[in-house]
Amino acid sequence: MHIRILIKNLLFIFVILSLGALFYKEFSPKKESNANDTTVTNSNATVVSEKSLSAPENQPSKEPVTKKKVETLLPQTEVKSQQSKVIAYYFHGTFRCATCQAIEKYSKEAIDHYFANELKNGKLEFKSLNVEEAENRHYIQDYQLFSKALVISLIKNGKEKSWKNLVDVWTHVRDKDKFFQYVKAEVEKFLKET
Repeated sequence: MHIRILIKNLLFIFVILSLGALFYKEFSPKKESNANDTTVTNSNATVVSEKSLSAPENQPSKEPVTKKKVETLLPQTEVKSQQSKVIAYYFHGTFRCATCQAIEKYSKEAIDHYFANELKNGKLEFKSLNVEEAENRHYIQDYQLFSKALVISLIKNGKEKSWKNLVDVWTHVRDKDKFFQYVKAEVEKFLKET
């Protein structure tokens, strides 16, 4: 009798540890092996790599944002950075289950349906990002992500002022109308602040 309880408890502990290891592996940032590739993150979550800073101007860089690109883009985007906008991020991993794909699809459809004008005039953007890619890993800490997520972010004068993880997309994914209304209401709240 005691052996059954012991085995049951050991199996339970094994399952919990396995789930913990899986969760850690899924969401922990991976260490880069190249010591010369130091990443610096400022308060605006712009990622600049020293490796990309030293790359010759005519050689294409695989880094997301380089110092050279930032310098050349600033004058062109200076007018835009003075304005407010809302960004709807859908964060996912490499492995994507049917529910995760449905959440992304419904999120995009709801935003396209209700906010076509805002998308067209730049007041609203929709971005789907894989947080397992090196240049996107910082979003896990930035938005305290623990699963696939739809996050709405308010940007004013080039800086993020507020954000919200729309966790109820998981509860509404089986009801497309409720899902659309939930996303619409939350995006509208952020757009009113622009």
